[in-house]
Amino acid sequence: MTTVPGRTAAGTDTIRHHHPDQSADFHRLLLGPTMVYSGGYWEDGEGLTETLDEAQERKLDRFVELAGAAGARRVLDVGCGWGTMLNRLTVVHGVAHAVGLTLSRAQEEFITGFGNPRISARVESWADHAPRELYDAAFCINALEHFVPYALGPRERAEMYGAFFGKVGGALKPGARFVLHTITVGRRPAGDRLLDDLRFLRHSELHDAHIPHLHELARAADDVFDIIEIVNERESFAVACRAWLERLARCRDIAVVLAGEESVTRVERCLGILAATLEDKYFSNLRLTLARR
Repeated sequence: MTTVPGRTAAGTDTIRHHHPDQSADFHRLLLGPTMVYSGGYWEDGEGLTETLDEAQERKLDRFVELAGAAGARRVLDVGCGWGTMLNRLTVVHGVAHAVGLTLSRAQEEFITGFGNPRISARVESWADHAPRELYDAAFCINALEHFVPYALGPRERAEMYGAFFGKVGGALKPGARFVLHTITVGRRPAGDRLLDDLRFLRHSELHDAHIPHLHELARAADDVFDIIEIVNERESFAVACRAWLERLARCRDIAVVLAGEESVTRVERCLGILAATLEDKYFSNLRLTLARR
């Protein structure tokens, strides 16, 4: 039986990664006040940690520009994390109402704590989301990696990715844009050390989720979206991983108090593996700009 993407037949969410279940305080310590777990846009000469927040805000602003979301009435963020994009859409870019979907109760409570009446954060799978009216734009920023189980075969994966793009497309007005940021697999791994690192990453950070290939995404999106642009931003994510590692090293004692030694060690290894695999071009980090047909 084919199940809904990221869900068992009984409807229980299965694809999670460990970071959302850490406290908001731990994430602020690691990621900086913006609390965005994605690559940033640094300018030449800027320090990694000193301008981490500015780099993340530049990226979000660029995404808003690509999606044509400034001043929109309704915008969707699938896998909204700690709500930074939702807040920036409404406070900086004049969006009337921003809806975020998350599987983390802690994230939903944190976002509600903004006290921003123009934001709605929902603990809800994208597969269950049924908007009362269509959106003017949508985003999914480094969340898609966690939506499809690793154990599935190519046909089942294709069905799930197709369901994802169909669901997002069905929630958008014709012509509306969808900006998707996701890690994808580039070349095949070589060497036992890399294979061991990838297994560790899959069983911890990615929690047995499938990292897509570009061709899987392109085929799945083709029935619903026109592809406007694809940009590989692997370097920006690798730099962000190095910045987070640097931040963590500076305040490691506090991080251990907040999350425990085992969790901190796991995060350090995961970020190191992500940075190295991006730098070695095993992983890519693609920014896709899509338009609803």
